[in-house]
Amino acid sequence: MAQTKEEKYRKKNVKRRNNTTGRLNAKAREGMENIVDSDFSLIQKIKESPFYGKRGNDERARLILEQDLKHTKAKVQPGQLCIFKYFEPIHREELEYYDASPVTIFFGTRTTKSGSRHIVGFNIHYYPPQIRYAVMNKIFEIYKPIYLKHWDEGRKQVTDFGYKQLIEGLQKAKLDFGIREYEPKLVADLSFIPPKYWQIAVFTEGWFKKQTRQAILNYWSRYKGGNRTKPKQENGKNEK
Repeated sequence: MAQTKEEKYRKKNVKRRNNTTGRLNAKAREGMENIVDSDFSLIQKIKESPFYGKRGNDERARLILEQDLKHTKAKVQPGQLCIFKYFEPIHREELEYYDASPVTIFFGTRTTKSGSRHIVGFNIHYYPPQIRYAVMNKIFEIYKPIYLKHWDEGRKQVTDFGYKQLIEGLQKAKLDFGIREYEPKLVADLSFIPPKYWQIAVFTEGWFKKQTRQAILNYWSRYKGGNRTKPKQENGKNEK
């Protein structure tokens, strides 16, 4: 059966997109250094990335992470950056929105009133790119010696990770909107992201359910502007 003009155009468009992704991903991989020193600047590498300022980066960045990183059943530790699936949040039907594939730097755990332990972290997808880059760069700089020492290791715990001070700093800067809690039993396809790959991970976007990405950013904008009420989120409760 002969292809319609629409089918030919769609296939041509997919091929063009795949070619673009392959070319940009090759350049992005070239920019990842195997050996770094104290002069390394995460924000500089982000700005030098072929992804910087372009649309459609989520698919490209995720492709690199999926190809290079392995899933693990290990428990997350403070200071680790992880990507995972979170398709079935507690009280999903009651939530106004949620990110089904977070990229989160974990701070620690919190025991709920019912006695269960939730992992607490900072989901970078809840911010516009420029804010995301700046916050991740700040965290990297604070713990730079440790992240550089374990450049290729995503599983290493950051000792003395002062997450309470980080949370206070984020709250003071009105950036605590991205602090989320997750039920460990509901986390799937978890992969640790070594510091080497942070310059890639920052270009991923959330897989938001029930709301569009723009709607989420509007929530954040109002929150930062003074409306400190958070809609119900991933763990089924508002942050305190």
